[in-house]
Amino acid sequence: MDLLSILSALGSVALLGWIVIAVVQLRLQYAQRREEIVLRLYEPLLSEPLTRAYWRVQTWPFADHAAFLAGASLDDWTAFDQVATFYETMGVLHHRGVASLALLDELLASSVFEAWDRCAPIVLGERARTGTPQKYAAFERLVALLEGHLASRGVARPGVRAG
Repeated sequence: MDLLSILSALGSVALLGWIVIAVVQLRLQYAQRREEIVLRLYEPLLSEPLTRAYWRVQTWPFADHAAFLAGASLDDWTAFDQVATFYETMGVLHHRGVASLALLDELLASSVFEAWDRCAPIVLGERARTGTPQKYAAFERLVALLEGHLASRGVARPGVRAG
């Protein structure tokens, strides 16, 4: 083999090597970008307005949908919607493959269960009242997936709180 053939072969190998490296880097950047999106969308949970809404939901006196309809103020409806929509968004991100279940478990597991335990009667009642069975379905699906994820690791799901 002459020098020109050797250099040509090395050039081809180098090009293939760079293509492999580029593909690996793109995959890593894609995974990192997905986590960044989830973390950016997680930030509102740390903000004062959503924190206030979360704690309003956790401490409200409504045991069921009928009691909520009868006594909820506009602030109660707003808190419910803020909290349920936040977790609905996280459920959609998982469903779309943007957020891994493991990441959502690490970030949200306890709060998602607490929120669902308080919001479930309202969600189910609103679905029936409005005829929208898909309302907050991603939130409910996320709860079920996290329960399964915890169970697969031998971790018990935090108990359902009484209304």
